[in-house]
Parts: sequence; C-alpha cells; structure tokens
Amino acid sequence: MTIFESVRVVSWEPPAVSEPMDVAVFGKAEGGGKAGTIAETGIGLASKYPQARRVSGGRALYLSPGLVCAHTHLYSALARGMMVDIAPSKDFAQQLEHLWWRLDRAIDPAILEASGLAGCADAAASGVTSLVDHHASPEWIDGSLSVLAEGIGEVGVRSVLCYETTDRNGEAGAKAGVRENERFAEEADTARMPRLLAGGAPLFAAMIGAHAPFTLEDGTLDALGALCKSSGRPLHVHVAEDKYDAVESRARRGLDPLVRLDRHGCLPEDSIVAHGLWLSPEEFDLLEERGAMLAHNARSNMNNAVGYQGALPSLRNWMLGTDGMGADVLEEFKFAFFKHKDSGGPLWPDAYLKALGRAGNFAARMLGVEALELVPGAPADLVHWDYPAPTALGADNLAGHLAFGLSSRHVKSVMVGGRFVIENKVPAYDAEALAARCAEAGDRLWKRMTDMERKA
Repeated sequence: MTIFESVRVVSWEPPAVSEPMDVAVFGKAEGGGKAGTIAETGIGLASKYPQARRVSGGRALYLSPGLVCAHTHLYSALARGMMVDIAPSKDFAQQLEHLWWRLDRAIDPAILEASGLAGCADAAASGVTSLVDHHASPEWIDGSLSVLAEGIGEVGVRSVLCYETTDRNGEAGAKAGVRENERFAEEADTARMPRLLAGGAPLFAAMIGAHAPFTLEDGTLDALGALCKSSGRPLHVHVAEDKYDAVESRARRGLDPLVRLDRHGCLPEDSIVAHGLWLSPEEFDLLEERGAMLAHNARSNMNNAVGYQGALPSLRNWMLGTDGMGADVLEEFKFAFFKHKDSGGPLWPDAYLKALGRAGNFAARMLGVEALELVPGAPADLVHWDYPAPTALGADNLAGHLAFGLSSRHVKSVMVGGRFVIENKVPAYDAEALAARCAEAGDRLWKRMTDMERKA
C-alpha cells in the first residue's frame, strides 16, 4: 500500500480543493480484488496501515485525478521536427494529402509501436493518465490497434482506441478498417486485454473509428453504424474540421455531414465528433440531442488555420483534445481559453475546468468504472503536483490557477492503477532507451516518406 500524506485533494468538476488529508492506495496484491484502487481517504492513515509506503506531502503538494486527453493521434508522435520535403499546400485538403496521408501510409508495426511509446511518455509527463486515440496506418491495418496497445502498455497509461476507417484507399481498405475496429472491440471484451492490476480498470477500451465524412461512402457508413449497434460502442470521427467537409456533404449528398452520419446509425450516445468547426446550428442541436461529445482541439485548429469553434458557449457536451499535437492537456486548456477570449468569447476558465471533468467522466464510462476520481473504490489514476502557489488556491479560483499558473512542469509523480508511471519526476520505464528507440523509428519513418514521394 502507498499513502500520500498531508496532500490537498483536487477535484475538477465540481471544483474542490480539500484541507490536507491522506490518500491510501491498494498495491498489487492487496485489497481482496481491489488492487490498484483508492483504499481510503482521511487523516492519520499511516497509523492504521503501519506497513504502507509513505509519500510525504506539504503546503505545495496537491493530488488530483489524472487528466484525460479526449482526442489525439498517437501515430503522429514521430512527426515532431520532421525533415521531409512536403509539397506546398493551398488548403487543408492538400495538406492532408501531401503530409498526413503520406505519413500514415509510411507506418509499419515497429514505427507504430514507437509512436505509441513516444506519445504516451509525453502524456504521462504532463499528468495525462488516459488517452482517446484515433489511429490510421492504411498500408498495415489488420492487428494495428493491438500493436499500438503494446507500446501504450509499455509506458503504462490507459487508452481508448479505434481505427480511422476511410474509403480514400479504396473499398478493400475501408472493409479492412471496419474489420480492425470489430476485431479490437472483441479483443477488448476478453481476458486477453491486460489490466494493470487485478481488480483495476482495463488498460484499454475500444470505440469504432471513422475518418471525415467526405472520405466515407454510404456503404461504409452503413457497416460502421451496424458495428456501433452490434458492439454497443460509440463512433469516434472527424467532422467539419475544414469547410470542405461540410460543403462537400451538402453539395454531393444534399445533407449536413452530421445528419448524414446520424441517418446511417453513426451517432450513438457518447460518440466523439472531433473539431466540428463548420457544423450548422441544426447539427449542434443534433449533437446534443444524441448525447454525443464534441472534442475541441484549439491548437490544431490554429495551426491548420481551419477556423474557430465559436459554439462552445451554447454546448453542454464538449471536451479538450490535442489532435496529435502532443498530449499536454493543461497547455491545451490555456490555449483554448486564450483563443476564446481573443475571439471575443464570453467563457471564463471555469468552463474549461468543467471540460476536464467531462473528459474524466467520459473515460470512466468507456473503461467501465464508476469514476476516475480520488474516492474509495475508484482506480488509483492520479497526479501528485508540486505547485508552490504564490496566492491562495481553493475551489473558487482553481480554474484561474490552471489558466495562469499550474502546468505540466509541476508534475511530481503520476500513478495509474496504483502503479507509479513517474515517481519524483523519474519514469518507471527506461526513458533513455525509449528515446533512442523512438529516434531510430522517427528517422526510418521520415526516410520511408521520402522514398514514397520519389516513387510517386
């Protein structure tokens, strides 16, 4: 057992910051089936559990639930600083074709596993304990989600995975994408999927994945809708990230893209609609009516110059994602808030704090647990923060501290399922070996992309 002593326990939603207290966590072989969960919170727990390992607290030490990144692309983790000649792109559609669709075709199993390692190491270092990923590797689809899971599991964070089904590589590629989603969903339902500790939540869960509607034919949408229904899982899809997606759907199909998805059964409750910048007011109403979630990715939207998501003030169900630009959710929090204010929006930091809470609740539903909070019985997915706040910190101004102060540099330790992934800023995995492995895979990825361009 591990006891975090004299820490101030933080909750994102509703916002709360406790007085100093102790938090006890069951270890690997403890708790009678509750290993890896929160055992108890209170005062003086060391006397109750004298054999427990004690982690000291203090005025500057806080304990929070782990953060959740609600939309990312781990396959892009090795694109940082990429040295590959890319043809000039006049719009976002060409940027997809010249860069990202070229990158995902160059991915092989070893590159994918390294991408998972790199992306999850980045996530853990920033206090993220669960990732919702949207994967693509069209030259190698079958079994790809399991290999990605191996890289993620080596670091030790949780993830919700799917394959980005698309018709842009032909009918055979689309069918393979549907099959991979189905295969991994079945795998996630079996004992073959690892759990960090007996009694804890699974490391992995599955959604059903799809690329943007403009790359999906009706037959593929029918297959995806049927799979959502038969598997009981929601869809994870890009919609209206760029204006082209919305215009193409209305011109070619006579339907708004989200309406089209819904008519094919592809918008069940808890589906993730990433971006949604060019959705119509009626589509936002449909999103809320269906209980789907909007994943807002402010930095990616800014980087790609695709527009601003101005509908947030009117939406209930939205979360923060990074769209593959790292996994630092607190950095995303800051960018999202500042961009919103720069655009003349009315929201304050507390709205973004609520988004963190929604993401935690969403991840809990996907993983099949009641909550990812620091309460007895919940998985011990937590972050130990060393944050010497220069001013008072409480429930009323927690959001302001996240917007203007607290950041990933204040992460001291990260625990997932009662196991330290990072302890006193030292990873439990071999960070140096991981970095070398990822650097080699990154070089090979860039070379494959270059060779691919030469052959074209």
